[in-house]
This record gives sequence, structure tokens and C-alpha cells, in this order.
Amino acid sequence: MTLDVRTVRGWAESLLRRLEVPEEAVLQVGTEGTAPGTGAGVHVTLAYADGSSVTVDLDDTLPESEALLLLAEQLQDSVVESTGGRPVPPCPAPGHTHPATPHVSSGSLYWRCPTEDGRDAHL
Repeated sequence: MTLDVRTVRGWAESLLRRLEVPEEAVLQVGTEGTAPGTGAGVHVTLAYADGSSVTVDLDDTLPESEALLLLAEQLQDSVVESTGGRPVPPCPAPGHTHPATPHVSSGSLYWRCPTEDGRDAHL
């Protein structure tokens, strides 16, 4: 299935709300890749006020569930780095100080404790 900009933008906006991205960060979603040799697909760039940015290239050959998971993982890594390691989103298990990890099931994204099975928080 071919990814479309509208769907991917919706995913990214939902993720950024959950990840509590600073308001001054700028999201760009389009079909023009930023790196040489970037293939067809949808490309998501999140630019921060300090000039740093992350680009996630979602190739058209990826199934939607894999594309959503890749986007969640890479945006989360970038946000955690930009906040100096603040665990976002926080782990749903009480007392845990690490971030939750993303998982996709039945087309929906869930955030889970990486050390405990069965503790989910829905996107």
C-alpha cells in the first residue's frame, strides 16, 4: 500500500502531542526526500529551534504498521535527545523512570513498558 502525506501527517501530529514536543519545533511532511537517493514515499522532518532536526524517510514499500512504528521510534529518539534524556512518553508502569516503547497492533500504536509485559498506553 502506498503511504500518503495526509495519513503520515496525522500520525506525526498525534505522536508529537504524545511526545510533548516543544511548541517551537516545526513539522514538515511531504513527498520530497531530503537525502540524495531518497526513494519514493513520505518524508517527515522535525526541526528544533536550536537548528537541529531529524528526518524520517518512509519508503512506499513499507507496510503501514512498519511505517508507523519506524516513525514513532525515530521521532521518540529525537525528542528524548532534544530534551536531554527526559523519558517521553513516560512508562505506563508505576515507578518506572524510563520511557515507554512503541508497539503497533491491529493498526494502532501503543506505548509499552519495555520491561513489563501487558502494560500499554494507547496513542
